[in-house]
Amino acid sequence: MIPGRCRGGAWSILANVAAFVLLAAGTQFLARQSSPGNPVAWAALWTGDFVFVAAGLLFLGLGFLMPLHAGVLNLGIYAQFLAGFAVAAAIVRTPSIEPAARAGLALAAGAGAGALVGTAMLWLRWRFAVHEVTSGLLLGGAMIPIARAASLVPAGLPALTFGLYQAPVLLRWTPGLGLGHSFLLTWGILVLALGLLIALVFAQVLRTSAHGFDLRIVGSNPLAAVAAGVDVDLVQLWMLAAGGACAGLTGALQLWTHPAVALERWPFPFAFAGITVALYGLGSVRGVLVASLAFALWLNAPGTLVSLGDPRWGTAISLLLVLPVLWNLPRLLPDQGAPRALWRTRHRQTF
Repeated sequence: MIPGRCRGGAWSILANVAAFVLLAAGTQFLARQSSPGNPVAWAALWTGDFVFVAAGLLFLGLGFLMPLHAGVLNLGIYAQFLAGFAVAAAIVRTPSIEPAARAGLALAAGAGAGALVGTAMLWLRWRFAVHEVTSGLLLGGAMIPIARAASLVPAGLPALTFGLYQAPVLLRWTPGLGLGHSFLLTWGILVLALGLLIALVFAQVLRTSAHGFDLRIVGSNPLAAVAAGVDVDLVQLWMLAAGGACAGLTGALQLWTHPAVALERWPFPFAFAGITVALYGLGSVRGVLVASLAFALWLNAPGTLVSLGDPRWGTAISLLLVLPVLWNLPRLLPDQGAPRALWRTRHRQTF
């Protein structure tokens, strides 16, 4: 198997499309039923900023997909997301930092914090034989109070703008922050373009370079990669750090929404949307690009926010979001040595 290519073919694509159509149509139906006499509430949007949402979902999808290519289930994506959020919040609240530099520095520091958490997960496996799934989930739980403390008081965030355009109407979802739609026309587009560039470069490296060949071997069979002389731990470290950087950057981006709401607005923690995007995208880079755009359209469609906020249907929506795991994840795992190789904490030759 080549990591990132789903062996289900057309049937997996059709199943994913059917699940997404059912999700989109179901949320629209539920929204109409929950507020039939209030069309304004039914038409409420997620943020109104499609570019911002698409960029966040793309980075979260890459945050799960990159380690998956190396045979690592990055369930620590929530910890990486919260680390980026907390570090970026600390930077924008630091008065000694030049205001004009806070925005870019916060995004860069958020990405660095996410990469550091990913590195820590691999270090715990090397040093104490703690599997990355266990350490990732535990670190996510430990980061929750830190992130909540950072989001209690919204900061006067620096506008992500070059001054090319400033709308007089403030965004509805940023009370008290004073941000206009200039985000959509400047930094929002740049962040989305950065995500597209990273995705395309990663796909090219994976397909054509010697390092990509090593990565494909590690993802297909870590034990065979060890026998071939590939440093499995180092390859997985780089991929988990890269995925953590993507997740941390997304966490930092949440500061330009209402910070307290950004941690809650998904049927399950928002960072886990990366798993949904990656699996709906069939574990391929092109699929992640399509899935992130599709889910951004769905989240900004009229009525979606109403359905997501209705606790009566939260379980059903969550089920549709994770349903592709059943038929996609088994096809994306290594062919040989799985699940045994996947759950190893030491990838070393024993002979």
